[in-house]
Amino acid sequence: MPDCHERVTICHLSGFILSGEPNKRPPDWLEQRNSDWIAGRNSSAVGDPVLIADDSDTDVFFLLRAFAQARVRNPVYVVRNGAAALDYLAGRRQYSDRAKYPAPKIVLLDLRMPPPDGFEVLKWKQTHPEMQGVLFVAMSNFGTTQSVNQAYAAGASTFLNKPLNSGDVLNLIEAFDQHWCVLQ
Repeated sequence: MPDCHERVTICHLSGFILSGEPNKRPPDWLEQRNSDWIAGRNSSAVGDPVLIADDSDTDVFFLLRAFAQARVRNPVYVVRNGAAALDYLAGRRQYSDRAKYPAPKIVLLDLRMPPPDGFEVLKWKQTHPEMQGVLFVAMSNFGTTQSVNQAYAAGASTFLNKPLNSGDVLNLIEAFDQHWCVLQ
């Protein structure tokens, strides 16, 4: 198990109000806040890399907050669409430098994002044996039985409803503890 005894700095965002409007892009400052948080913590992060593939800055923000509350120490990388997720996973194009963009061991994958969607990314995973040991967590705001079954059929390791909270992340850590580094 990686050394997990260092402190994690948690930054809080106050006064943020969700608009409730689907598909409305949050302000650029939230995207910048997420990027700053990731950059600040990745320099001291330990453990298996985590890739978040999600087009919603708001969902990424709440996921990062849940990671902080659950005291997750793993390095986190974010891509915004299915094409970038596939490039990152395959180590292609801008993600070819594996020292800068290490192969993830955990992928949190939004099922409904710009093409290819999360289902297509999961199908791609099935044809790449190097992805066998990677934990693929399908995420969706639409946790219908059909979506859940489709995600598992396409190759998801598990399924979570968004938005995630620290309890969801803690349950995920407990179920797949070999992948996570958590500050005790």
